[in-house]
Amino acid sequence: MKYLASVFAFCLPVNFAQGQSLASSQPTLDSLIQVHRIPALLAAVIEPTGIRYLHGGVRQQGKPAPAAFTDFFHIGSNTKGITSFIAAKLVEQGKIRWDSPLAAIVPELRGKVRTEYAAITLADLLSHRAGIRPYASGPEIDALPSFSGSISQKRLQFALHTLQESPAVPNQSPFAYSNGGYALAALMLERVSHRSWEELVARTFRTLGYRHRIGFPNRQDATQPWGHWLESPTDSVFTALEPSIPYHIQDFLAPSGDVAMPLPDYARFVQLHLLGLLEQANYLRAATYQQLHFGQEAYAYGWGNGTFTGSGARFSFHDGTVGTFFCHTFTVPSQKVAFVVITNAGGAPAQAACYALRRHLLRRFTAHTL
Repeated sequence: MKYLASVFAFCLPVNFAQGQSLASSQPTLDSLIQVHRIPALLAAVIEPTGIRYLHGGVRQQGKPAPAAFTDFFHIGSNTKGITSFIAAKLVEQGKIRWDSPLAAIVPELRGKVRTEYAAITLADLLSHRAGIRPYASGPEIDALPSFSGSISQKRLQFALHTLQESPAVPNQSPFAYSNGGYALAALMLERVSHRSWEELVARTFRTLGYRHRIGFPNRQDATQPWGHWLESPTDSVFTALEPSIPYHIQDFLAPSGDVAMPLPDYARFVQLHLLGLLEQANYLRAATYQQLHFGQEAYAYGWGNGTFTGSGARFSFHDGTVGTFFCHTFTVPSQKVAFVVITNAGGAPAQAACYALRRHLLRRFTAHTL
């Protein structure tokens, strides 16, 4: 079994047709599919006034049905950007603060956590600075006790368990990346909103007009793209993940990485962020987007960040994968552009293909290289 690897009506102009300026990039995309032996590869170039798309390949390796850019693809840990987005809205509404302590919001935890966790806040959890263990591998998750009840009840049980464990040692200074921390953050959001995280995502996306699903796309519809994995790191051929295979993300960890969306819907979500970073308020205030992307060094709230060598211009990004899909998101506010590249495969070849296509698009649409 494979293991876990490393959210008011507002409409934006969207160009669903591949623009002429992207036509010359199609051979690059097609070549990357062949070189890395991945089933499909899709990309969105996101600008303030429109979104253009590239796509190629198939929904399932060895089957003729072509992948469409309107298909659902699993975005993995890019889900963290959805969870932080929902948190930001609740902060703006005054229902919670970034510095709200976990134990104050979830009183069942008082007196039942290690002293190292006594003062951790929503901001600490969303920025991976709470010291929560990663829960990013099968053995680590398999060692957890069984939790029962509703998903929200499972998140409380998970909190009671993990907050008795010794803290994680930061291995990505200044933060220690943690899927578990996002489950605890979601628990806080559930308490102040009186809705489950799943309900919060559904209500938010219904308001914005975005489609989404929790879990792998082919679990609900076998005609949707199948995820593909490498049975071992030495494999060179991807195996399609059948709907009946029980591999999944534990439901209480879903806020860290278990949303699937069609590329146009996810690209519109990223476009909201790009506009916000360009000081155009929309669903959130412009200053809130700045905080989400750049409010802390290296990793803010659902978004990693850095600067280009030489120019010092800032970028933000996130990757998402559970070994069967790979999604790479990258924003360059100074150039008024963002990119999403996604494939229905996981592992090193999938990451290499997504990064290579993003580098190609970065050269074409910005003055920067990485």
